[in-house]
Amino acid sequence: MKAKLRVGVVGYGAIGRHHARNLALRDDITFAGVADPSAAARESAGALGLQAFVSAEALAARGLDAAVIAVPTSLHESASEPLFERKCALLVEKPLAQSLLSAKRLVLRAERAGVPLMVGYVERYNPAIEALRDFIADDRLGQLVNISARRVGALPPRVKDSDVLIDIGVHDIDVVAFITGARRIHLIAARGGMALLDDRLDHATMLLDAAGCVVTIESNWITPVKVRELTLTGTKGYCRVDYITQDVWFAPGRSFAPAATYEALVAQYTEGTMIKLPVVKQEPLARELEVFLSGVRGGPLPDPHIALASLRLAEEASSAILATFAAERSA
Repeated sequence: MKAKLRVGVVGYGAIGRHHARNLALRDDITFAGVADPSAAARESAGALGLQAFVSAEALAARGLDAAVIAVPTSLHESASEPLFERKCALLVEKPLAQSLLSAKRLVLRAERAGVPLMVGYVERYNPAIEALRDFIADDRLGQLVNISARRVGALPPRVKDSDVLIDIGVHDIDVVAFITGARRIHLIAARGGMALLDDRLDHATMLLDAAGCVVTIESNWITPVKVRELTLTGTKGYCRVDYITQDVWFAPGRSFAPAATYEALVAQYTEGTMIKLPVVKQEPLARELEVFLSGVRGGPLPDPHIALASLRLAEEASSAILATFAAERSA
C-alpha cells in the first residue's frame, strides 16, 4: 500500500490557518504541520494540536511531498526555495509573487525542479463560478458583450506588501479568463489612487478587452461593506453572481415592454425575471486543495503560466495609474 502524502503549510496567518484546517481534516494525507516565524502563530496552531515549526526549512526537513505557501506575497519566492530543493510540490497562494519577474522565476524554478506548481486562485473552485462557466459554455448567454466585477471592502491589516490590484484585482482577471476562455486579455484603461494609504494603490478600476467583451473590474479597500459580485450581459440574457453566498441568477433576454404606470415600473424592476440557477455549495478552498492533491498524485493541474498573465495585467494597470497619479500631482 502506497504511503499517504505528507503535506504541510508555510504561513499560519489569515489564509494559512484555513488551509491547515482543511488539510488536518483529511484522512487521505498525513498533515505534517505548519511553519511560521511568529511565536503567537505557532502557539495558536499548537493549541489546535498541530505541529508547528519556526521556518519552512524546519518543516521541510520532516519530509514533505507537498506544501501550501501562504506567507506574505513578497516572501513567496524565498519560502518556496527550500521546498523546491526537496522536490516538494507547491500550492502558492495568489498572487504568485509580488512582481511578474519574481513570478516567472518561481515558474521556471518549478520546471527545473520537475515538481507540480499550482497557484491559489480559489475563485476558480467557487461552485458558483464553475456553474457560470458551464452555463456560458452551453451558450445560454450567447455572445458576451459586457462583464463587470466588484471586489471591494475594508483594508485587511495583514496586507502590507501589495497594492489592491496585485492583491485582489488579480482574482477577477483570472475569473474572466476562466469563464470566457479568452487566450489574451488586453488593458484598455485604468484609473485609481491612494485614498487611505500613502504608499500603495488602495482603489482602482480597470477596463479590459477579453476577446471582444468589454470588462470592468473595480477593486478597493475603501468600501465599508464587503462586496464580491460579478455581472455579465450577453445577447441571450444577463447573469449575476454573488461569490460569497455562491448564488447565481439568470435573466433571459426579452423584448422591451413599457410599463403603463409607475407602480408597474417599480414592480417590473423589483420582480424582474431573475431565475436562480442550481449550485451545489461547498467551501472553495476545500475544492482547490482537492485539485492540488490530485495533481500531486499525477492528475491535471491548471497551467501556472495563466497566473503570469493575470499578474502582468495587474502590474500594467498599476503602472498606468501611478503614472497618471504622479502627473496629476505635479501639474
